[in-house]
Amino acid sequence: MNNTWLKNRRHIFIRDLVDDFISTKIEFNKIIKDYKKSSTIPRKKVEIWIGEEKKKGQLWHLKDLSHKLFRNKNEKNNLYEHLFDWTIGSIFHETIKLKENTFQINAYRPLLEDAVENYKHDKKLSKIINEHIKQIEKANTDIKNQLKNISELFIKAVEYLNEIFILHKDNKLLIKFLLDNKRPIEDIFSRGAQKNILKKMFANGINDALLYTADTMRQNGWNKDSDKYLKKAGHKN
Repeated sequence: MNNTWLKNRRHIFIRDLVDDFISTKIEFNKIIKDYKKSSTIPRKKVEIWIGEEKKKGQLWHLKDLSHKLFRNKNEKNNLYEHLFDWTIGSIFHETIKLKENTFQINAYRPLLEDAVENYKHDKKLSKIINEHIKQIEKANTDIKNQLKNISELFIKAVEYLNEIFILHKDNKLLIKFLLDNKRPIEDIFSRGAQKNILKKMFANGINDALLYTADTMRQNGWNKDSDKYLKKAGHKN
């Protein structure tokens, strides 16, 4: 990717990164919810979430975008940006292992269960089958640990992203995104997160963010949109 082209659109990609991160984490939360209900991983959902080289899913796109933004040698990235990128990379690699274990369990466990019944009178084959079943049981344990690791890595990513917001307090598109997406932001970060994030970015928090965005809209000739944010700012006073 051309470095000048990337630099000129960096503000767009930072906004997109936050959007992609929230969407990716929401999907992971659904996978965790399914696992807690049934103690099984929805294989198809995981495969779509990750994707593959020729058909990338949410997580794969997030990883690629993070690498383009924060592994660019021509940019002087902050430590928190490097930590965020490392964490997203770690989530991706941990999830690839999760995908492999999920495939193993879904593809081979039914076959082994049938084999146990069909060859229960053959001691030699029965022993071999049971050894493979132990591997499946290990994969189940690995999945539990991998989900725990991925959850902990997402917590770290949220922590680093909170610091990255402050670094990009002049990003008009990011500010607008934070104002317009209270519910998904608080679903992922925590209750009251929108208010707390904007308080770190602006002296008077949400009110200043609304006025800043209203002014941006006005400068671009989007008067109707500007009035919407001014009205919200009035309600905050």
